[in-house]
Amino acid sequence: MSLENASKRIKPLDPQLVNRIAAGEIIQRPFNALKELIENCLDAGSTSINIQIKEGGLKLIQISDNGCGINKEDLKIVCERFTTSKLKEFEDLKSINTFGFRGEALASISHVSRLTIITKTQDSPCAFKAMYSDGKLAKDGIKPCAAASRGTQIIVEDLFYNSSIRRNALKGGSDEFAKIYEVVSRYAIHNYHVGFYLKRIGESSMDLKTPGCSIRSVENENYLQDVIGILYGADMKKELERISVEYDDRLKFEMLAYMTNSRYTQLKQLTFVLFINERLVDCQPIKKSLQNLFQMYLPKSTNPFIYMNLKIDPKNLDVNIHPTKHEVRFLYQDEIISRIEKSFEEKLLDSSTSRSYYVKNLTLDTFIGESQKSQKKSDSQDSEGAKAPIYPYQLTRVDSKERKLDSFLHQTSLNDSIKVINRTKASSQDKCKSMLRGQDFERSFNFKSLNELRENVEKNSSKNLKQVMGDLNFVGCIERELALIQYQTGLYILNTRLLSEELFYQICLFNFGNFGYFNLSEPLDLFDLAIMALNDPRTEWTEEDGPKEKLAKRCAKFLYSKSALLDDYFSIKVTKRVDSEGENKYYLEALPMLIEDYEPDLVDLPLFVIRLATEVEWPNEKECFDSISKEIGYFYAIKNLKYEQDTHNFEENSSQNNDKMNESWMIEHVLYKAFVNMLLPSEENEQQTIFKLVDLSKLCVSCSYFKFFIA
Repeated sequence: MSLENASKRIKPLDPQLVNRIAAGEIIQRPFNALKELIENCLDAGSTSINIQIKEGGLKLIQISDNGCGINKEDLKIVCERFTTSKLKEFEDLKSINTFGFRGEALASISHVSRLTIITKTQDSPCAFKAMYSDGKLAKDGIKPCAAASRGTQIIVEDLFYNSSIRRNALKGGSDEFAKIYEVVSRYAIHNYHVGFYLKRIGESSMDLKTPGCSIRSVENENYLQDVIGILYGADMKKELERISVEYDDRLKFEMLAYMTNSRYTQLKQLTFVLFINERLVDCQPIKKSLQNLFQMYLPKSTNPFIYMNLKIDPKNLDVNIHPTKHEVRFLYQDEIISRIEKSFEEKLLDSSTSRSYYVKNLTLDTFIGESQKSQKKSDSQDSEGAKAPIYPYQLTRVDSKERKLDSFLHQTSLNDSIKVINRTKASSQDKCKSMLRGQDFERSFNFKSLNELRENVEKNSSKNLKQVMGDLNFVGCIERELALIQYQTGLYILNTRLLSEELFYQICLFNFGNFGYFNLSEPLDLFDLAIMALNDPRTEWTEEDGPKEKLAKRCAKFLYSKSALLDDYFSIKVTKRVDSEGENKYYLEALPMLIEDYEPDLVDLPLFVIRLATEVEWPNEKECFDSISKEIGYFYAIKNLKYEQDTHNFEENSSQNNDKMNESWMIEHVLYKAFVNMLLPSEENEQQTIFKLVDLSKLCVSCSYFKFFIA
């Protein structure tokens, strides 16, 4: 036999080399080591897991728990391969319910790092410390040490110190920590009953901290949602939907899941957290199926968050197909995936019927085209170039100590403790907010009729009045419908009612189909609202019109027939229910949220309902959109309401006093802020909207009521 052939003879590998090869398959990166250690903590029944990391886990991984601990006798072999407390024979794999079962995790870690274990059981008088290398106990043996409570602490130092190629191939500490954070966060979501603490050594604050709870149960699932909110933000938490599939006797599975609905569009990549029989795994068929489903419901380039807890009969599950136990296979896979996909689709369809939209800033740019913005900029530059000198008596007072009309008029019960905020032109941070479909996405409608209505608003806007609105100082409310403002050195009265009516009309057009909901505390019967409206003299009902009850029923039924249009385009939700006698009842459940912090007064709601049914030009698209928007504008507009005439002794009624205070604040800081930033004032209503009271620069009266207007 030649020397060359002799070198190719088959021979057994050195056991230490075998162990290091196996360790390299299981512990590929620091997060793999931490994952194995977390699973050991959970198998030990821990309710608190504290993790400290240094240099992305390459220098140090320290994990402490309050689990059952490790017996002193077991410390001798705990880091040897294939030593486990969870498996005795092959048949046990069919009913395995723990994370680990092969007994390779600690052995693999000890072959690529310097490993220390400190542990204490409930019955042990003290803790014991042991150090390991290459799966063997160090020469120092097992030493007793002080420990106050039950549990185990494992310290992994200098990971891959004996594998320079692997260590050099890894990314930097920040990238490795990002993977560690991802793994810990996923276990924290699924095990929301356990308190997780993650911190980088050298940092002053925790990177992750979850509260934990007494037990994982349906009643405590709010803790699961809280953990998701902690990890991914409150916006995601608000848009979570619960999905469940009850136990199927034939397929031997059940499922609980949480997903973000179709309104949440902030994720650019799919976040899929899958646990099968308590094990964090990956299942590409399930993942691909849900990805394809969500593509039908989400805008392009956006993805959902999905957490899924799938429980399958252990006899139908094969967990032993990957060295890291990261993948599993199970029987009836196609049928189970089909059931899962169906349950997700049903929830997506349900969530699409109600909208609770995110806040997004609206500015004047929303309402004007690029050409108008360019022209506006050009006009502004021209005016600045020809600006005349300003004399002291022409200055507008903007002192932070200025006083508003409210502080002088106690007899109107406007609370003089309202904080004064200077009413200068709003900065970009102060732009008025409106409720839209999402922060990065709003629906767009290219209806010819809608575009014509918008162009008509822009064409008929008053440049002069817009200039006044853009640089006014709010002085105070004369009444609900009238307000006093200062522009330059002029004192003006503005008709708040007409301005607000025009504002809400324009919002209906320019934010068409993208409103949030005001959900009524309880649905209102449209029949009752119609009866109330017909009893109102303003509807001018006569006996020739027919019986009120018949008209009210017809009105309610007609509005329900238009419910799809009203809901989709204007967020007016009308529903049908069948009462105990089998008769159809129609209800109003929600109204559109046009701007944040403003709610319409429901006194005129009956009139709004009857006018929707009788005054809207339903057959013609353009006239339909226009008349619905006008009716909404009229209903939402601020008005001097009839019930105010019967209100007396305001100063003696604290609740009415507070209402007045809140109302005054709302008019100044919500409505007038919206006027400044969103409204294109109508040229047709200019004469009815603004009235100049006096030119302050020519006023020579030294009355204390007017001193504060002039610098």
